[in-house]
Amino acid sequence: MRKTLILIISCILGLTLNAQLNTDRLTSIGRNALYFEDYVLSIQYFNQVIKAKPFLIDPYYYRAIAKIQLEDYVGAEADLNIVIERNPFIHMAYYARGFAYKRQGKWNEAIADFNQALVHAPDNAIYIINRIEAYDEMERYDEALSDIDFLIRRSPKATELQFEKGRLLLMNKDTLGAFNTFDHLVEIDKHNPETWGARALINIIMDNRDDALEDYNQSIKLKTRNPNAYINRGILNYEKHKYRQALADYDKAVELDSTNISALFNRALLRNEVGDYHTAIIDLDKILTLDPNMSEAVYQRGIINAHLGNNLEAIDDFTTIINNHPNFIPALYARAEMYDRLGNAKKAFIDRDNAYKIKANHEKSDSDTDEDEIDTSAKVAVDDDSVIKGIAQLFASNADSDGAKEGIRGYVQNQAVALNNQPNIVISYYQKSNNDLPIEHYNPELLQQLNAAKILRAPAYLVCDEIKLSEGMIAYHFASIDNLSSIIAGRMNEANLYLARAYDYALVQDFSSAIEDFSKAIYIDGQNALAYFSRANIRYKMLEFRMNNETDEDENIQKGDTYRYEYEMIMRDYDKVIELAPDFAFVWYNRANLLAYQKDYQAAITSYTQAINIEPDFAEAYFNRALTYLMLNQRDKAINDLSKSGELGIYKAYSILKKLQNQ
Repeated sequence: MRKTLILIISCILGLTLNAQLNTDRLTSIGRNALYFEDYVLSIQYFNQVIKAKPFLIDPYYYRAIAKIQLEDYVGAEADLNIVIERNPFIHMAYYARGFAYKRQGKWNEAIADFNQALVHAPDNAIYIINRIEAYDEMERYDEALSDIDFLIRRSPKATELQFEKGRLLLMNKDTLGAFNTFDHLVEIDKHNPETWGARALINIIMDNRDDALEDYNQSIKLKTRNPNAYINRGILNYEKHKYRQALADYDKAVELDSTNISALFNRALLRNEVGDYHTAIIDLDKILTLDPNMSEAVYQRGIINAHLGNNLEAIDDFTTIINNHPNFIPALYARAEMYDRLGNAKKAFIDRDNAYKIKANHEKSDSDTDEDEIDTSAKVAVDDDSVIKGIAQLFASNADSDGAKEGIRGYVQNQAVALNNQPNIVISYYQKSNNDLPIEHYNPELLQQLNAAKILRAPAYLVCDEIKLSEGMIAYHFASIDNLSSIIAGRMNEANLYLARAYDYALVQDFSSAIEDFSKAIYIDGQNALAYFSRANIRYKMLEFRMNNETDEDENIQKGDTYRYEYEMIMRDYDKVIELAPDFAFVWYNRANLLAYQKDYQAAITSYTQAINIEPDFAEAYFNRALTYLMLNQRDKAINDLSKSGELGIYKAYSILKKLQNQ
């Protein structure tokens, strides 16, 4: 009986331990997927953990983060409610829920959570910055300014905080305080064109027009890329009757931002005034394409059409204005004149009579609301975007951004880009159909042999930018894993089966299982270069994840020998691929990325160069070699490689190239 009881207890303990290991493993895989931005996949893993052990906290927290990245703020809020209810001392949970509240416009709730997060982490700048944004939205400027002052005391050289303070003071109607802040900024950061532009705007508000003009001249001399500086200087030049200079300023503003309505409208007004009617209409047409409801533009176009004798077009414009602003007297008189020209005295009389009645009623009334008004004066351009909104992002890398959006259209050289290497080239079933990079053209002999052998269920590609799997794709690969596992059970000595299953595991972010299967394939067939290549790539991903997710304590213990061993394991696999297939350019490229990651820049350049020698149109290799040359201060070589990589399709190279050439 005693032996039976011990056996039962042992079985229970064994099952419990196995379940623990399984949920820990699922959580780890889910975190891998979360780190590599496979949010849908990570949620599925966390769902499995929650189903098995609903009392745990971590899977709810990580699932909430994934939901935030997918902009499911309501779902994230629900998960974080559970986390905080079970453990009210996790400050990151309060921050995350506050962020979710903020995205839903629940400003009071967001502030309460940011306050609670700061109880546990009182010096956390990102929490304070998010609270400032919430205060700003609620027009609680005194409290926002108090937080800003705290951050400035900690980081007195952080000019972006000074900018924000000036903006908040202006919003709080403290114009003098805003001027003093920007005046101080000019003193401490006199080489920044935006500081001069900010002070110039306050000078305009304070009606110090000459001082404003001097400030804008200095901002433009320092090569500002802000179109608003040119717009406002254009207005100041216009006021001084310097029409040619004003028009040049508006032209430059439109060159910098072809969709800037203030620049287009001001230019249209000036063109109209100097008699350049046809180009003025072109500007107004562009404005109304961008904003069909801009009454000022419709009215101005009507006036110009009337001047050009386009009577019907003018009537259409004035009718649009009257429909939207029935008490706008100038439009009624203007349309009446057009009807006179067409010989329609009846309609002309009706418009003038209506205008007379509106004017008479307005004169009798004490209210100023009886007569509609449209402001057709030049538009001063104001930078009203909050710096705080741009930097108050710890989550939501794909959320709304105030910066330029990456793409291949327009002035790509003006886009803000990070100086980050292009990622590794890996084998995948999927390639982005809208990929800006020419990865689909890479089809070396090794890949051709793999596809010709039909080892995998679908054609494989070499890709740099891996796609995020949809739910259907994820389900397909899980089913494929199950199917291959049943086949392998009866055919355990076939390397190709392990290779195929390894690629499925890699796609669902189960890296440990993928490495195990690649290793089995290599054990059975030690001459399979792509197995070594893929195993090294997975190990690289695992290393990247670990190095970016270890705690400070872990880093002190493990960053030495453990990481050195992992680097060595990856490098051995890449070197084995080179031994088996020395003309496979992509292993030289990935090897170079690893060397660059280790800061062995000269060796990295040697490997990038070898990759380029084999594959002369290897855009990513040129780009990464350029960044490596920059690390070695070899500017001219970097410029040459950036030019080549841009030519081959990596368009963000032009942004970096432009900055280098302007230095």
